[in-house]
Amino acid sequence: MIALFLAVALLPAHIEPASPFPRILEQAPTIESVAPGVEYGDYQLLTSIGLLSVHVVAVEPRRSDVRVENVLADDALDSRGETIGSMAQRTKAVAGINGDYFDIGNTNRPENIVVRGGALLQVPYKRYALAITRDGAAHIAEFSFSGELHVSERTLSLGGIDELPPPNGGLSLLTPQYGHVRPQDDVTLVNLEPLSGTPPLARYRVTGMADNLTTQPPGYYVAIGASEYSAVDAFDAGAIVEAGGTLEPIDLGSIATAIGGGPLILHDGEWYDDGDGPNGREFSKRIPCSGAAIAADGRLFLIEVDGRQPEFSVGLKRPEFAALMRSLGATEGLAFDGGGSSTIAVRRLGENEAVLTNSPSDGIERPVGDGLFVYSTAPAGPAVRLVARPTVVRALPGAGVPLRIAAVDAANHVAAHGAPVRVSVSPSSLGEFRNGEFVAIHPGWGHLLLRSDNLQGDVAVEVDATPARTRITPARPNVDSGSVVALLPHAYDAHGYPLDLPASLPWKATTGSIDNRGEFHAGSQDAGVTVRIGDAVAVARVTVGSHDEALPFAQFAHFVTLPHGGAGQLVKDAGCGSCVELRFSFSGNERAAYAMADIPLPNDTIGLTFDLQDDGSAARLRIALRNEINEDVLLDATRLGEVGWRKVVIRFPVDSQASRLIAIYVLPSKGIELSEGGIVLRNVRAIVAGH
Repeated sequence: MIALFLAVALLPAHIEPASPFPRILEQAPTIESVAPGVEYGDYQLLTSIGLLSVHVVAVEPRRSDVRVENVLADDALDSRGETIGSMAQRTKAVAGINGDYFDIGNTNRPENIVVRGGALLQVPYKRYALAITRDGAAHIAEFSFSGELHVSERTLSLGGIDELPPPNGGLSLLTPQYGHVRPQDDVTLVNLEPLSGTPPLARYRVTGMADNLTTQPPGYYVAIGASEYSAVDAFDAGAIVEAGGTLEPIDLGSIATAIGGGPLILHDGEWYDDGDGPNGREFSKRIPCSGAAIAADGRLFLIEVDGRQPEFSVGLKRPEFAALMRSLGATEGLAFDGGGSSTIAVRRLGENEAVLTNSPSDGIERPVGDGLFVYSTAPAGPAVRLVARPTVVRALPGAGVPLRIAAVDAANHVAAHGAPVRVSVSPSSLGEFRNGEFVAIHPGWGHLLLRSDNLQGDVAVEVDATPARTRITPARPNVDSGSVVALLPHAYDAHGYPLDLPASLPWKATTGSIDNRGEFHAGSQDAGVTVRIGDAVAVARVTVGSHDEALPFAQFAHFVTLPHGGAGQLVKDAGCGSCVELRFSFSGNERAAYAMADIPLPNDTIGLTFDLQDDGSAARLRIALRNEINEDVLLDATRLGEVGWRKVVIRFPVDSQASRLIAIYVLPSKGIELSEGGIVLRNVRAIVAGH
């Protein structure tokens, strides 16, 4: 039998996480070299709690031809946000993962320490972070910073870098990384000119005062808050300012890059319950996870696990994530921002650029505040071999598998090679290669032999007579009478690897009709659908139509704010027996106002509908659900702004498996100042599949 993965040094061929990681029933690892000192592992797992999709980049950061660096979205602390895929391609990284928690949807600014190119761009927050020292060693630590400004024989406390002083605050130092400085009534801005050293902790000359009532361009400034206003006189034009500071527990002069994260979840090889968080109810559930871990031998792992997609990957709880890190050989590990932010990009073998390799739970890649990226500085050289994607062909007879063939150099960089490539099948009985595609014919194992001038390559081939496991997605399709839904067949070999299938298969439906490509046309009744794949048969049930069922929302609804204790209230019987009025105020720190209910949904609920009295406030209305594996599912309902009554209908994502309605809630709109408002909800009903 052919080898199903490439034996490598940095990642295990199979993972065996200990408890509390769910028991692995089947795993299909694919491991490949990205560049010298950089490897990528894709572990597809069938476990006792469902499917898991695990992505790992292993790095030897001490190598002279490997560099690990923090990258900011749009190269600025305050930004519009940028996707990891975009950052990777923009900076020509070979791999990257999302990083710190950030001010999502507003400034998108990372919350914790930022060091890039040895420069401290943002001071640390009390939370663990990952640092790479100038010798390439990776460290996880909780950093603290103490800074000062020396000017005109005075020593002044430096409270922040690239952030404005808080209300009644002291002194901050701004650099071009901060971006444009917006008008500030209570902040005095001093213009600086760098003289020597590495900003921001460098030597400057005062060039004058800036107008704090108009927007100032990116540059170097001292921002003087109200509590230090008496220091203004020290900053005369021509005065020399020396900015210094101490970073602990690792000196700034030793650090090449640092990125925030938290919490610490693995310490000395054991689960670590980090009270500094971020923590909360949402982190006690299985969610998409991102993080970094360090092995005793210096290997650095960037790890992403998809979640909130029950038909693909259910996600992990934090102790399970720590167990996964430990199974890779790590002794220290911390989490990065998770959920919809969890994304990882890798330059796959034979590709020029890094591309997204995971499935974000939002359905699309979310713009984030920063990320951690890996760069290969190994020099480009002549082509030494041919490679292809996929690296292993696994198929059933009749399947056509397109091959992307490229030449690479010794460092796995794509190399120029203009000569034609010849592909032969060994043994020839396996199939044929024509028009860039391998067509499987007979079961067996063998190879595709790639030849071009003096270059060679090899692609393993597995053609199975029948799959070991099959399924159809979506698993619970629902359509209206006369509508169409595309059903997808899936098949797996005995190891859990997906098999390519023929484009045309024998589908059958008990009602309605279905073609040989899985396109189902609904009739008036529910349908049983089958597809034969080899000797196996996959089965699905398609429900047709829907009906509404009343929910006791008004009975159980109660008022909650985030943070707790905010203004607003919930009024029941607000004009009718099923009416609930949700009043909200976002004048302080309140970020959300909830009508909490936590009520079970009928089986096969596919949506929600209710009547809404809109206040015209331009706030956002959302719903919070909980699915069958106890994950939170948050969905947009509507944007307010149409005064009066209207009906709102929300259809849940396919296979959301929603089991409980947790809340209907209001958020302020992004970029719009919103003080207070109130809406009325009535006639909350579940939309249930079937007549």
